[in-house]
Amino acid sequence: MSEVPERWSEAVSRWAEMNQGALTIENEERSPTVEDEWLFYQSLAGAWPFDLSPDDAEGMGTLSDRMTAFMLKAIREAKVRTSWTGQDQPYEDAVERFVRETLDPDAAVAFLEDFTAHHAPIALAGALYSLSQTLIKLTAPGVPDIYRGSELWELSLVDPDNRRPVDFSQLEGMLSELESVDTPADLLQRWHRGAIKLYLLEKGLRLRQEHPSLFETGEYAPLHLTGARSGNAVAYLRDEHDFGLITIAPIRAHALLEGQKTPIVPAERWEDTAISLPGDWANKRWRNLLTGETMTATEGKMRLGEILQSFPVALLATEGS
Repeated sequence: MSEVPERWSEAVSRWAEMNQGALTIENEERSPTVEDEWLFYQSLAGAWPFDLSPDDAEGMGTLSDRMTAFMLKAIREAKVRTSWTGQDQPYEDAVERFVRETLDPDAAVAFLEDFTAHHAPIALAGALYSLSQTLIKLTAPGVPDIYRGSELWELSLVDPDNRRPVDFSQLEGMLSELESVDTPADLLQRWHRGAIKLYLLEKGLRLRQEHPSLFETGEYAPLHLTGARSGNAVAYLRDEHDFGLITIAPIRAHALLEGQKTPIVPAERWEDTAISLPGDWANKRWRNLLTGETMTATEGKMRLGEILQSFPVALLATEGS
């Protein structure tokens, strides 16, 4: 969203006009305020489930309940028009009515159609960034802080939304399914389910278990990127003795995903972008732990278009380690 501020602002203006009928006007004062309406749209974009369609009555009802509870908590804690100790009931009622009406599949057809169309590319980039964030969390110096229940896409709002029961049986079932996945590319086609993030977590945590000293005392060194898209990824090396591990994670990639249906940047859009390997690391053979692919550097460089052609992020280990 922060990568396309003008487009987002235009969309909010459009939605505000569409949803004027859901406002409460009293004594020439509107409810909710412009600021609270903006908060609603921005929070809705972050909380909308990747696989939710406006024609899913049950799913829309659940989302409406979540957004209503969130907005009431938010406006009370803002202490502008209402608060926990001095509730303005008419204002709170107006905000709830606005949320319910704008998320009513029968009453807000045009808005929901426009919103979901605008939300789709934002969600796609968000999924990619979630994978990048997860990989960095697993391999950067420090201890990865992973909340139980956040193994799939985590789109919770503040409490009480983030206190919803975790479906551990679903997680166990998806973890078992990963054993029968032919290639990681299969997970991309069903990325909405979140199994692709679970796959990455399982691979990363298993690696930490197998090589504890690498993550406890291993060295860290950022890797230099060159080329047209060098500002759209981060890369670094963790090493201990002869064992090397390279992390590559896309960032600021919203424009690179344009027209895509899955959260992976097409190989050709990386153009000539490459990572430079220092010293003897340039002579090593590397294996992508997420895809099984092997590769070597050419003149001390490896192209991102080749490294990231099968999976959105990369975790490369020296061959034979």
